[in-house]
This record gives sequence, C-alpha cells and structure tokens, in this order.
Amino acid sequence: MFQYDEAMRNFFQHYKFQGDYLLRKVFQDQFVNFIQKILKENELIVPIPVDESTMISRGFNQVTGLMEGLDWKDVLINQRSNDSLHQFQRSRRERLQQDSPFALKSGCDISGEHILLVDDIYTTGATLRQARTTLLRNGATQVRSVMLCR
Repeated sequence: MFQYDEAMRNFFQHYKFQGDYLLRKVFQDQFVNFIQKILKENELIVPIPVDESTMISRGFNQVTGLMEGLDWKDVLINQRSNDSLHQFQRSRRERLQQDSPFALKSGCDISGEHILLVDDIYTTGATLRQARTTLLRNGATQVRSVMLCR
C-alpha cells in the first residue's frame, strides 16, 4: 500500500519498537479496507506471527493490530529462539540465508486452503517466503501476500 520511506520508518519505530499500540489506528482502516477489496472468496487471512519473547516484551503483534476488525486464522507460530537476532537486526544477506522460524500450530489443518498472508513491512521478502513455504509444505494450495509497506 505504501512505500517504506523515512516517515514510515519513524512510524514503525514508535509503533513497533516503542510499543505505541494506539498508532495502529493511523493506517488500520485503510489497510483493512484494502485487504477486504483484494480478498478472494474462501481465502483465509493469516497474519505473520511474532515470537513469544517479542509478544511478552512488546505486548502485541503489530500485524494483527493493523488488521483489527478482520476475521483471520492463527495458524502459524514463530519459533525464533530468544538468543537469535530479530529480522531488523540482520543484514540483507543474513535475512536471506536464515532458516525459517515458522511452523504450523498443532492441530491446524490447512489442506487445500487458499491463504492471504499479511505482514507489515516487506524488505527482503525473507519473512513472507519462509511463511509461504511453511504453509505450502503443510497443505495450503495457494498463498498470496499483502503488506502495509515496501
């Protein structure tokens, strides 16, 4: 939807890294409306999850905060270990070479599903590719993606 520029960098610095959850309202309606426009019939909305330590320290998933009001499925888990670096702490090369931290939640069956994968920022695309691979390996038929900015 938007270009990742200095203004967006500042927005995400406050929203994600300083934990200003109310800032989600700045883009929430536009993002939800955009997702509703492109969503295909019988397509599941799946947000990129944050890892457990991020959820504990930040208190929210920045992606699901931007999607408030949409019906989405919580099927992925992020198994990033506490001692490994976050994506924003890695170089482009490191992001592209990193093993996928994603797994399907126990008991979730996505066999034959068409999925719209949602993230906040696209930089190298590594996060979306890793999540897409996980979903396809676990039976999803099709995975498309959308993000707030690139």
